[in-house]
Amino acid sequence: MGTGILSTGDKVLNAMKEMDMSIPGLAALSGVRENTLLDIMAGIREADISTLCQVADALGVCVRELCPDEEQYSVPVEKNTLAKLIVVSEINGVELDVLIASILEKGIEENGFYD
Repeated sequence: MGTGILSTGDKVLNAMKEMDMSIPGLAALSGVRENTLLDIMAGIREADISTLCQVADALGVCVRELCPDEEQYSVPVEKNTLAKLIVVSEINGVELDVLIASILEKGIEENGFYD
């Protein structure tokens, strides 16, 4: 992460890595559906407080540890568009957030992303 600002999804993912926990494992422990967890980790949705509490309990961390570092605007993105962005970031060996920042700054064509 170049920015140093972590979202709830980033923090959940980091805690899962530390515990060597899978998404199905976290879903089973927390009682939160896998799709919901995936959406939170992808930044598609922000977790409500009860979901956050369930996830924090399952990970053995304080709820505050999962709160995003900075208030950020949420922009709805179609799942297929997000999937394309992820593929382009993988092909180019660039972090997704860096790719998106570059697209916002320079435009879509320079980044090889076409609809």
